[in-house]
Amino acid sequence: MNTLTALDEVNYFAVFAAAAIRVPLAGLWHSPLLFGRPWEHMVGLDSTAMRRRGLPRLFAFAFLTSVAGAFVLALLLGRDAGLAAGALAGLLTGVGIAGGALASSMVFEKRPRPLIMIDAAFHTVLFTSTGAVLGAW
Repeated sequence: MNTLTALDEVNYFAVFAAAAIRVPLAGLWHSPLLFGRPWEHMVGLDSTAMRRRGLPRLFAFAFLTSVAGAFVLALLLGRDAGLAAGALAGLLTGVGIAGGALASSMVFEKRPRPLIMIDAAFHTVLFTSTGAVLGAW
């Protein structure tokens, strides 16, 4: 990589579309179908407690951070990366940067290993999906 993509060459529609993946993915990831029950138990929250936390504001914040991540990944990928390169860049970003940073913090917080794995894997899947969308666009 020689340079970052110029701001006027970023496909902002693709950035917002890729960022929008977070809401349905998080909903599925944290549902009883996947990791919802063990995640709730390990963080000490149930669905009733979550609803009392002001979910619209939390979802808005999560979406904004997802836009930021997708934007940075778009700058790094360039406009013509392709699906495979985008997914690979997202996977590496998820494992090596997002998941690694999250796991490092959570270890110091003495979080349970299964919780670390659930959360780090979520961010890895999120960034892999984000990169795939950006690369394919």
